[in-house]
Amino acid sequence: MRFISLASSSKGNAALISYKNTNILVDCGISKKRIVETLGRYGLTLDDINYILITHEHSDHIAGLPAILKEHDIKIISQRETLSYILKYCEEKNVKVNVESFKIISPVNILNDNSMFELSDIKFYPLKGHHDVASLYYKFILGDTVIAILTDIGAYNEYNVRTLEDVDYLMLESNYDEEMLIGNHYPAWLKSRIMGEGGHLSNRDCANLIMKLAGKNVKEIYLSHISEDSNSEENAINFVNQYLNDNARECTKLPIIKVARRLEVTEIINN
Repeated sequence: MRFISLASSSKGNAALISYKNTNILVDCGISKKRIVETLGRYGLTLDDINYILITHEHSDHIAGLPAILKEHDIKIISQRETLSYILKYCEEKNVKVNVESFKIISPVNILNDNSMFELSDIKFYPLKGHHDVASLYYKFILGDTVIAILTDIGAYNEYNVRTLEDVDYLMLESNYDEEMLIGNHYPAWLKSRIMGEGGHLSNRDCANLIMKLAGKNVKEIYLSHISEDSNSEENAINFVNQYLNDNARECTKLPIIKVARRLEVTEIINN
């Protein structure tokens, strides 16, 4: 079983999920070269990847796809809007895509066996995110272990909390520090976008969501998609840990907080 973040930042995102004989990439926002090099560290090649699941159309989640699809016919799974954009994106890169390898899915509201998708050895739910384009986040069931990746989300609600209550390992966005974002060089419109409901989660928003999951099933949470200009890995983890210490004193089962590195591999599960 493997759950590995290849990279997590505004410059590129990708994760590897492996269970038994099934290998999945979630997003391909880094170069094909980096993906190939990282897979090689685990004895894998792109020929071993069975599926690629895409969360949404932004370049930091799909930039590596054209180079991969130019030489590999891997099944690509996402929403209709996202797949339509990917098709145009690849055409602009002069890459012809086999649309028969596209599988359209829609987010589910009720989590039961009838709404679950199966990809060989791995089961998963596509879930609805809140971003400025059509977006999904994913919850995977690998035997008795449940993992989820939730980034690029500007707001959360009870639906999001409910879908995460049984998760063991979670990659969760902690994109920006509010004061750092307000004081940085971004134009006003971009700051408003980031802080809006179609933008990203702040350290405070992230900590609040973790509070709602504290005492549930989650064992480890990896702070992800951390901004280089409006946050830092140290700042994010310190803020979240302090917030939990100050506000979750009655909870005896706080998750361990770690960081999914921006430009480096982060092994969440590797056994």
